[in-house]
Amino acid sequence: MFDCPIPDGYDARLVRPSLEGAFKELGYSGPVSITAFGDHTQTPKRHLQTLSSTGIDVAHATLGVISSRIFDDLMEWRGRITTPATMMIISDGVEELIAKLQQRIKFNLFWAYSCRPWTMSVVLTSAEWLWDSLLAVSATKRHVLRDCSASVVESTGMFYCKLCYTKRTLLDKFIKHLSSKKHLSQQEGCITDRRRRSKKLRLSWLRAKASFSRDQAVEECSLVEEL
Repeated sequence: MFDCPIPDGYDARLVRPSLEGAFKELGYSGPVSITAFGDHTQTPKRHLQTLSSTGIDVAHATLGVISSRIFDDLMEWRGRITTPATMMIISDGVEELIAKLQQRIKFNLFWAYSCRPWTMSVVLTSAEWLWDSLLAVSATKRHVLRDCSASVVESTGMFYCKLCYTKRTLLDKFIKHLSSKKHLSQQEGCITDRRRRSKKLRLSWLRAKASFSRDQAVEECSLVEEL
């Protein structure tokens, strides 16, 4: 939900029927499992509750680890599927993740993004949508929705913390976990690890660049001597 959040004023109850309607138009009418990944400390509570009430699981992960957590979940999911599978990824800039997945497992891919890629994508897709356009189609159709006048809506989706690898069935307990000392400590550890990896990669790149420059200088000197 970093790249493709629920638009302001949009009824979050329409997210599931929007996706299922798009799948049905492509000829797929089987069961649909949906997980909303994102930094859910930034997601309004009403959206979390509404998504869960329609059977959508909520998974919390920070920006630095979200790709790896999605990849792990998809690999686990694919291991449980014995028939040809279809998955949909709703995010921008996930070509690397998708390409990595397509190298390991075979599946039909649906892809939705907030804006079209600037360059030709290397991933193979069965269908693509603009996120806002996909939601707008459902918003223009009439759907029978449960009465939201009640103060409490029963949750049917689970709430996962992908940093602490824990889950909650109730939204209030999930929100409480995200502000707990244990979670904040784990989150800080993930941030530290990310910085350490970034520093290591940068040092490796600088060494490779320096080595290339030395080799190039030696080659140029050799050419001068030959002349």
